[in-house]
Amino acid sequence: MKVGFFPLDRRLQLGKHSWTPDMIKKMVHLSVEIPSFARAAACFQRLTNMPVSRSSLQRTVVEYGGQLVDLQAAEATATVEPPPQFDEASFRRIPEPDSELMAVSMDGAFINIRGEGWKEVKVATLSAVVRGPAVDDGGEPEVKLVKHSYRAGLWDAATFGRQQWAEACRRGIEQAQHIVTINDGALWIWAIVAMCYAPCTEILDWWHAVEKLWAMANLLFGPGNELGAAWVQQHKAFFWAGNLRPLFHFMRTSYPRGEPLPDGLRQALGYFFANRHRLRYHEFRHAGYPIGSGSVESGCKEVAEARLKQAGMRWSRPGAQAMLALRATLLSERLDEVWPTVECASKKAA
Repeated sequence: MKVGFFPLDRRLQLGKHSWTPDMIKKMVHLSVEIPSFARAAACFQRLTNMPVSRSSLQRTVVEYGGQLVDLQAAEATATVEPPPQFDEASFRRIPEPDSELMAVSMDGAFINIRGEGWKEVKVATLSAVVRGPAVDDGGEPEVKLVKHSYRAGLWDAATFGRQQWAEACRRGIEQAQHIVTINDGALWIWAIVAMCYAPCTEILDWWHAVEKLWAMANLLFGPGNELGAAWVQQHKAFFWAGNLRPLFHFMRTSYPRGEPLPDGLRQALGYFFANRHRLRYHEFRHAGYPIGSGSVESGCKEVAEARLKQAGMRWSRPGAQAMLALRATLLSERLDEVWPTVECASKKAA
């Protein structure tokens, strides 16, 4: 039996969804921007006077976001594998960076996956560093991180390494005069840094260092102790000046050789010793480098938690990955740029 069609359908470019391409884009945009499919459906109806169900929005996000996931995977593979033939046309174009100094930070956030429980979303933030003039002679220049972009997904460390490198290449990091990377002490992060960005300036996030000092103070003096608070302030000042010697001297005099060191203190000292080359805060500040990883911590909240970690939310793995890809692209202010490719890929898949 032949199935008929309305000629106007072709003129409006109506596909299997019976929605115009512009309407589908609006549906996806609202679903990604608003932290609830039900609220996004209500908002869509108010704006267009056309009803749509939350399940329809969810299916549309999985479809179009899934295409973006595949495109990003292909992009990540292309940045680490040699072209099939070595000619001028086969090599990718290397863009200019937004700044001569580029910053990279990585971190993780947790979301609830159906049948799996809480799983880590790995997030990378790429930023341009803008340095203003010093306030006075010999002072520190003003530092701002601008033009953030993100890559996020439910990946293992190896896959995430390729994905974040693809985003870095898109941002022109290969052409940057200098790269600075600010992270916490997670070993998997620094392994990726060594693989992708050496040589670069490695910095341990200032607030993670301070948090570790507080953990030591609680073990030494007890929680809420005024002596412990004063001890933290004193060693914060030493750290700010890039001086770790007073901390190690204090621990040596408090626990002479042969006297066992409590596990928590030993781990904290090992943490600081292993990251000592990343704790030269005085040097970093005067060079005009950022010393905080707030950009990626904000990225974890905005890209992952604000949309995928609302009360009671549980996601399928494909649905979460589709949403993460779309949301990272939206917050990187690239959805309009990427959408035609995603739309074309979806039509081919259909």
